[in-house]
Amino acid sequence: MDDRDWKIISTLYKYKNITKTANTLFISQPALTSRIKQIESSLGVQLIQRSNKGISFTPYGEFAAQFAIQYLKDFYIFKQNLQSFGNEVTGTLKIAVSSIIGRYYLPTLLENFQQLYPKIRYEITITPSSEVNKLVKSHLSDFGFTKNASAFEKNNKLLLTTYNALIASKNPFNIEDLPKMNLITYPYEESYRASIWKWWKETFDCPPNIGTKVSNLDISKEMIFAGLGYGILPEILVPECSGPLFTKAMYFKDGSIFKRHTWLIFDIKDVETFPVQKVFYQFMKDAYFPGFLRQRNKI
Repeated sequence: MDDRDWKIISTLYKYKNITKTANTLFISQPALTSRIKQIESSLGVQLIQRSNKGISFTPYGEFAAQFAIQYLKDFYIFKQNLQSFGNEVTGTLKIAVSSIIGRYYLPTLLENFQQLYPKIRYEITITPSSEVNKLVKSHLSDFGFTKNASAFEKNNKLLLTTYNALIASKNPFNIEDLPKMNLITYPYEESYRASIWKWWKETFDCPPNIGTKVSNLDISKEMIFAGLGYGILPEILVPECSGPLFTKAMYFKDGSIFKRHTWLIFDIKDVETFPVQKVFYQFMKDAYFPGFLRQRNKI
């Protein structure tokens, strides 16, 4: 068995799902299933049981999973400390981000950070905010950029900035016109969707007229820009429109405006322990965050 086998066990224990485990580890489901059987054969015990409800871990599997989690953590600490010997900080920084942050925010951030720490390498995972939170919670990522950090304690998150969510259309409109207009939607992140429908129910007594459903935000944006309907866009995307775009802010019943937040999430214990995480956290907190983010206020 090697490190990848222990990672398979720990990831499978986290998700209790073959498909999610395979996607997380970037291997095919048949290859993952085959490797699990080889691991069980090598150890001489059955680690998991399959049923109509999914998979569960046997007592042997529970013991192996706890060992795998501790082994991977200890080995990670060893590598980080080994790489930090000498005057320069070196090592790998694992970051999980949603697509919009990865596109509009992360490249410039890492460009500035790399000028200070050129020997640090990166592992970037692009995934929905809900998955970002899981990756950080399970220590599969060192830092996450997410829209919903409610599951993290105060000392394990840092508010980066706030922006408005806007109703956007190529054609002039009033808020009261929306139920008769075609809405272009995409699979909203869970907390975002809940806030959207909360606003809608407070504003109208009828459901929206969903004219088009698309697979992601970028396609939704392009269809709105093309005048095929209206949608809800973050402020950062509005300047990309090639022509005039009409927008309106969204106000809840209590008078508050519909805003979205961008958080940096992490485990403060790891930040205090590992040099790579420590310098990135300090960069975000003391240098990058007060300057770049507050001036641009785009995410």
